[in-house]
Amino acid sequence: MLWFIISMILLLVGAGFIAVALANGGDGMGSGLTTIVVAGLLMIPACLYSQDAGEVVVLKNMGGSIAGYSADAGFHGKLPWQSTVKYDTRNNVISYVAKGKEDYDGGSARGPQVTVNDKNGAQADIDIQVNYSLDPKYAMDLYKDYGKQTTFVKSVAAVDVRSVPREVSGRFDTIQLLTDRSKYTAAIQKALTAKWKGMGLRVEQVSVQEVRYPKSITSKYAEAQAAEIDKQKALNEQEVEKTKAETKRIKAQGEADANKVLNDSLTDNVLRQHYIDALQNADQLIVTPEGSNTLIQPK
Repeated sequence: MLWFIISMILLLVGAGFIAVALANGGDGMGSGLTTIVVAGLLMIPACLYSQDAGEVVVLKNMGGSIAGYSADAGFHGKLPWQSTVKYDTRNNVISYVAKGKEDYDGGSARGPQVTVNDKNGAQADIDIQVNYSLDPKYAMDLYKDYGKQTTFVKSVAAVDVRSVPREVSGRFDTIQLLTDRSKYTAAIQKALTAKWKGMGLRVEQVSVQEVRYPKSITSKYAEAQAAEIDKQKALNEQEVEKTKAETKRIKAQGEADANKVLNDSLTDNVLRQHYIDALQNADQLIVTPEGSNTLIQPK
């Protein structure tokens, strides 16, 4: 718009020079023509604009009405009295971490941590980052409602990134937030996706980087964890002792069963046969007749 105004001023000045030159018989005509040529050259940037990849450009007429939009990277033409408003469509990040300073840049924003209350009423501070993209087709609607992209982010997107985690945290108790952060993160992403669907915003990724409870809560949780570990250790030791005792019982039962089988198999006939076999294999045999003290040594 500035180049257009300057060009118009120079064009009028050049036309004035030419008019005066014509009134004076043509003297000074060159100055007027030179001024008009310069005005024409300055008109080029007023009719041309560049657009980077990942941007959408909304064209605005001098009166404030919207002429259209462009989503393709490169150089584009426009009417000299039209101005451009750029929106970032990708790589937009809203990040709230620790004691960060509040700052806005196009579709991105930064700021301090978000404070939430869980299902048990306990308060915690979370660090969260949301990556999102903008559907170019919605750029004109956003401009109609909010003007520049920074205004939209301040009024809507950044507010939602704070409010949605607070709403979702009420579904999770303290233990869940401390131990199952991934489920909490997924719930936030699902809620944001539903809320932004009609605005042309697509949630690319949500990252809950840290959940910080007061020391009084984390200390009690650590104590409970330690007690649970001791309990589990004791239960494991009991299982080991039970296994050892069962092993001994099985072994003893096996030996008893084997002895029983052996005893049952030793009948009188079997014992007599073993006795005869032993006599046959002896190198020297001494016989004592039953009821006698006389020893007989056979050859």
